[in-house]
Amino acid sequence: MIIYHMKKTATVLSLCLLVGLSLNSHAQTTYKSDSGLFTPVVKSLYLRGGVFEDAQLIGPAVGYRFNERYDLTIHTEFLSNEYKFDNNPNPKTTLLNLGVILGRTNSLFEQYLLRSELSFYQAIIFNTEAYNDISDPSLTSGIISSSLYRKLPLSGSISLLPNGGVFLGYGNYTAPYSSANLRQGFDGFVVGPQFGFDVSLELSDSFYLVANPEINIPLNTNDNKYGNTLLFNVQLNF
Repeated sequence: MIIYHMKKTATVLSLCLLVGLSLNSHAQTTYKSDSGLFTPVVKSLYLRGGVFEDAQLIGPAVGYRFNERYDLTIHTEFLSNEYKFDNNPNPKTTLLNLGVILGRTNSLFEQYLLRSELSFYQAIIFNTEAYNDISDPSLTSGIISSSLYRKLPLSGSISLLPNGGVFLGYGNYTAPYSSANLRQGFDGFVVGPQFGFDVSLELSDSFYLVANPEINIPLNTNDNKYGNTLLFNVQLNF
């Protein structure tokens, strides 16, 4: 799945930079039933170069589907950035954000699916140069979510899957000094609804192209830094 994680404070800029392709556990489980390995091309991507900041956030992932219900994905985000000011040295950050996502999918009726996920993320900091009085970044977080999908076939090869559900999580997050946000970066308890509208195109019996925009809306925080999270995924499923 190509995925870019963003908050209210960077929604417009992040949406313009959101591009990529991947395979992921979400699509593999929802639209396929065979066990096996699936390898995302890029699960997270953010690139920025300019007068004020150079930032790269690249996040490959690998997953395995055990059976028709369970799958596991390992996601790694590598962030490297440098702010450019007149003073030297300039603030620099290098870190790795490691995530584990366990998924389960149940077929309730012919046209309904229930998808649940349990995910954990932990950041490993390699370098925070010239931070001075700025707090070093850190991230430890977990989320459990569940969504109900409704299959709406438009033709033999195209289907819509609108979905809605809820999520609950807890995190300890100090954001890096960067315009890039780490996946699952939030502080304290978060709870709220999530909504998506998947579009699945079956190109052959073994190849799917899926787009699934999704938004998570925390209801218990007024801090813009931990506001709505918009995810947009384009997935190749084999």
